[in-house]
Amino acid sequence: MQKKIIALAIASAMTVPAMAFAAESTLTGQVNMSYDYYKDGALSETATNRLNSNNTRLIWKGAEDLGNGMSAIWQLDARLQADTGINSSTTANQLFNGNSYLGLKSDSIGALMAGRMDAPYKVATRNLDLFFDVAGDNRSNSGAGITGLLTHDARLSNALAYMSPDLSGFSVALATVFGAEAAIANQTKGSAYSLAGMYNGGPIYATLAYQDVKAGTAATGDLAAGGSVMGATSAVDDKDTAITLGGGFKTDVFTVNALVEQTNYKTATTGVEAKRTNYYIGGRFNFTPNDGIRAAYTKRGATSGATNDANQYAIGVDHSMSKTTSVYVTYVKTKDNTTVPTAAADPSALSFGMKHSF
Repeated sequence: MQKKIIALAIASAMTVPAMAFAAESTLTGQVNMSYDYYKDGALSETATNRLNSNNTRLIWKGAEDLGNGMSAIWQLDARLQADTGINSSTTANQLFNGNSYLGLKSDSIGALMAGRMDAPYKVATRNLDLFFDVAGDNRSNSGAGITGLLTHDARLSNALAYMSPDLSGFSVALATVFGAEAAIANQTKGSAYSLAGMYNGGPIYATLAYQDVKAGTAATGDLAAGGSVMGATSAVDDKDTAITLGGGFKTDVFTVNALVEQTNYKTATTGVEAKRTNYYIGGRFNFTPNDGIRAAYTKRGATSGATNDANQYAIGVDHSMSKTTSVYVTYVKTKDNTTVPTAAADPSALSFGMKHSF
């Protein structure tokens, strides 16, 4: 249940006409915990028991009506590890490592925001993943995942973003990394551009999105070579681009979602391009109003001239205990066809979880 705190500020009637301005803030989030029985899939396989906090978050957000269809909007988003009590960021002193921003929103023009936010490319397709935030997530960050899949699902720091209003189901989103780093002589800062067009009308959702990220000199900021966005092996002027087409059809009884993604990583020093095509398809069937079964297949394509494709299979059932609390069971298995075996070539996980939203 949402908890709302209402703060009222009334202008002095002695100096200006009496007006009341209301600023509303809301505390929301989720706690998502699971017990996972995990097998690493190595030649000498090891099985472990894990207690995981699956993207538990605490979000404080608000808006103030400024009149004439204009509002000030803000959000602070902290991602937490409920099993240990620490925040989930790998960066020191980064408490609000989720979507945190300040902006202005117009009913007729759209919203302009500045801060740390999911890139439009990520926003466009994240809702298509039927195993979002649990084992089987197609970003490989929960349970047994595939390395290198959907790596463009980025959250950008020091970003400036625009979201259009809903135009008969159509909307567009744009973002760039504005940057807030100190200038360094003879060094290059990275750049990022992300855009998406989306249609959400009735049972149909469709999107087309594009993203372009270029690495800067190491240690120059948010998009520096070797950083979390570009990857540990990146070098200055390396360029990573992606385009995706996705969509879904949803009713009260069933859901079908799919996407295809084309990526291209170009190494600046050699000019070599590593292209790959990724696929995702998932479905859900609700056999009662509170119970559903879901399944998904995700494929990481092979890069040109290499044998490094991989496949992920996920199946699960879930039960809604209330509007805010659910329990689930998920099984996920990956098959990595990379020529050189990895330490966890074909991992699997059986996950028993519970999620509460508030």
